Amino acid sequence: MNRSRAPLIMCGVFAYCSSAYLGFHLYKVYNLPTPPATIADPMHQRITTCTHNHGVYSAMADRYDDEIGWDEWLMGLERRRKRAVERCNGLVLETAAGTGRNLSHFAKNTTTESLTLTDASAPMLQKAFQLLKAISKDAPSTSSTMPPVKFSVLDTNGTIPPENVGHFDTVLDTFGLCSMQDPVQSLENMREMLKSGGKMVLLEHGRSDFPLFSEWINAALDKTAQFHADRWGCWWNRDLEAVVRGVGGLKIESVERFHFGTTIEIVAVKE
Repeated sequence: MNRSRAPLIMCGVFAYCSSAYLGFHLYKVYNLPTPPATIADPMHQRITTCTHNHGVYSAMADRYDDEIGWDEWLMGLERRRKRAVERCNGLVLETAAGTGRNLSHFAKNTTTESLTLTDASAPMLQKAFQLLKAISKDAPSTSSTMPPVKFSVLDTNGTIPPENVGHFDTVLDTFGLCSMQDPVQSLENMREMLKSGGKMVLLEHGRSDFPLFSEWINAALDKTAQFHADRWGCWWNRDLEAVVRGVGGLKIESVERFHFGTTIEIVAVKE
């Protein structure tokens, strides 16, 4: 074989295999049964593997980072997380903090005075606590710049502790609203924990609004939503921009979308 042609042939083989693989999975998705018309409505979404969504996360806490890390790397989500954290300042509350995947970015954010990590799943939050200890042990220079960190088991669909009402300058949520039983109630509680003029930073995934392709993408999300939710506790087909816009007392400052419109960053201010 001519050596000069070898890279071209290898690229052709890779492109063919990738196309065949993608085509096979698209064929499988579009041959799935049509889901109920309410499949994207949070009030009708129920996982079948646990009583509560956070039960899925508690069951997989020990392997969560290993299983999701590759997907996040492929999608470049570390850069999105970093940018979301850079928007935080003052007393910061992170909801649905999970295993603490944003912790390393907070060590580089000098405008954060304190950080409170909350999650409805105690095992996930325990992993975040272990990560913070590992950061302190393995990277002393990083831990020295980390703001004071508190941990609290908190379901944003439940009753908010009185001491948290109107207490925080920033509320951050990254990929959490998709797993909350009632995202409207969660957002209202998140708003109530903000000071007047405080900022809500949301990095989420959901329905696409991408020109030409949104109908096709959303159909695929709907058809696979139940399976995905049962495995991950996450409903990836919610229209979260519409949900946020429907919550009173918030003024949206910016909206940006990525990944064909399925990843969305929203910054809103409490009025």
